[in-house]
Amino acid sequence: MPASSLSPVPTPHARDRLLEAATALFASHGYQAIGLRDLASHLGLRAGSLYHHIDTKQGLLFELIESSLTDLLYETRQCLKGARATSERLPCFVQAFVTYSQANPDKLVLLTREAMNLNEEQLLQVEQLKAEYSGLLSDIVAAECGLTTPRARSIAHAVLGLLCGQAQWGTVMTAKEQLVTFVQGIVGTGKTAVHR
Repeated sequence: MPASSLSPVPTPHARDRLLEAATALFASHGYQAIGLRDLASHLGLRAGSLYHHIDTKQGLLFELIESSLTDLLYETRQCLKGARATSERLPCFVQAFVTYSQANPDKLVLLTREAMNLNEEQLLQVEQLKAEYSGLLSDIVAAECGLTTPRARSIAHAVLGLLCGQAQWGTVMTAKEQLVTFVQGIVGTGKTAVHR
């Protein structure tokens, strides 16, 4: 076959390789333990060349966390669009989270563990995205249980704690259906509290 008829294999852009490497290294070793020299060495680059792609290490971490949360929000909203009934929204939310966390375990680690390394302004932006995400779940819980916003928010935070915690246990993988059942049990406590 002539060389001209072969399609070139796309190679990731240098910036994409940097983002992937930073995500993996920060997740496996921790943000504080990885310096820019470590990151550059991992990529086979000189540390100074990283500044062609990033402003600061902290700015890089913020970009990774912000894009991860934005992706999780987008994927969750896409999944929720497919729910035909109110009763399907909670399982859709859980399934979107589990699918995202299984496909992106390193990004989930950054979301749950490394935000404390951001500056105040960055942290505020991340907290706004987290509030938007938990708000999706709060609305689902409120609609399903007929709860006030504060009570629905408390239940949503408990559910998110369960989901994030379960995802961090690494090798222990619970089936999506089993997690949906656990979550429905937690949300069910809201229903019984309303009927007392």
